[in-house]
Amino acid sequence: HRLDELQHIVDTVTIMRDGRFILEKPFADMTLNQIISNMVGREIKEKFPRIHTSKGRKILSVQNLCAGRMVRNINLDVYEGEILGIAGLMGAGRTETTRAIFGIDPKQSGTITLDGKELTIHCPQDAIREGLVLAPEDRKKDGLCIKLSIRENIALPNLDKLCNAFGIVNRKKEDAMVAQVVRDLKIKLSGPEADASSLSGGNQQKVVVGKWLARNSKVVIFDEPTRGIDVAAKVEIYQLMNELKKQGIAVLFVSSEMPEILGFSDRIVVMCDGKITGSLLQEQATQEKILELATRFENKFALER
Repeated sequence: HRLDELQHIVDTVTIMRDGRFILEKPFADMTLNQIISNMVGREIKEKFPRIHTSKGRKILSVQNLCAGRMVRNINLDVYEGEILGIAGLMGAGRTETTRAIFGIDPKQSGTITLDGKELTIHCPQDAIREGLVLAPEDRKKDGLCIKLSIRENIALPNLDKLCNAFGIVNRKKEDAMVAQVVRDLKIKLSGPEADASSLSGGNQQKVVVGKWLARNSKVVIFDEPTRGIDVAAKVEIYQLMNELKKQGIAVLFVSSEMPEILGFSDRIVVMCDGKITGSLLQEQATQEKILELATRFENKFALER
């Protein structure tokens, strides 16, 4: 999936799509855009189809959050209709920060405020109940029960909405919820009873996000949302994030892909060694500035917008 590497390592490109041979040509005879178009069966005009919306009120505020060695005095705000990117090198503490906010890892100190209300989060269930959800880095291990059906994966975190007072699942509600998620996110599947393991990486990611959207969540955290998925599926994930943005949902996303962070964030915070070392607006951000902040191991500071 790292197409930029092709120019350094290949002589010939063979393209397949949906289990069929498409073409084979010398790499020198093709552009990267031609390769992508043949991979997905159509032209992708924008790799990062970013939309502009008016930033609304502050939705999420994290103040002085500490959780273990890799989350130290984190301060960040996310606004209604904003996509906030978190950049940094491997081991900077980005994933650990999302886990602490979501309640997977216990926090030692700090406050998390959602819509002006200070939250008490001891576990993910507390965060989910308040409308703060996470699409984790390892979707197969942490985001899905891959041996369960797509229906069950979507319904599982929403049983409080689907069950009656006696704990019996209302199948009509469940059918409607699953059908809406599949339709709204354009999930490609053989049927809702198919195992989640049967889906492509991109469609698995949609199921992970879809189960949370069924709850009308206020903040969606994405950790490496496009890792291991193809170019077309990446664009679909970006469009999904755009849709959340248009709905006024606050989006926080972690990515190790520098072009993705630069191309899709409204604002970027950079982490190094467990601390935030800087904050950049999208129009200010460059790869050089991000790398400078990502390698600032001394004189680290928390910088608010």
